[in-house]
Amino acid sequence: MHPRELRDIIHRMKKGLVPPALLTLGFSLCIIAQTEADYSGWMKDIAQTKGKVAKGVASKSADVPADAEHLAGLFGKVAAFWQGRNAADAVTIAKSAESASNDLAAAAKAGDEAKQQADLQTINGACGMCHMAHRAGEKGNFSFK
Repeated sequence: MHPRELRDIIHRMKKGLVPPALLTLGFSLCIIAQTEADYSGWMKDIAQTKGKVAKGVASKSADVPADAEHLAGLFGKVAAFWQGRNAADAVTIAKSAESASNDLAAAAKAGDEAKQQADLQTINGACGMCHMAHRAGEKGNFSFK
């Protein structure tokens, strides 16, 4: 193979590989760049949605499945946040809450009240465990341990 042909092949490979590689790097940085402000917003949304779900379970609201699925999405973001900070215990806890939220949505669709209550307890327990392990400070001025 002639050096010019080799150079052309390498040039074409770079053109084809560099943009996807840069996109991958950019997406990775977006996940890692999640700020504590983002996290704080998710926590507030989780608290509000969890309260709505608890009331909805008690009143047999048709909104429970969608609200529980919203909770699952939030817990997924929380897991990614802690993954970026290498806190394996927090990742495990968040994934457990995500799974319980998805299970709660399914139980609500099926009308299984006992399962909904059990999943809600799992979610509440996950929140408590993570707060004990990783939250410091007072209301309005929380920080990470």
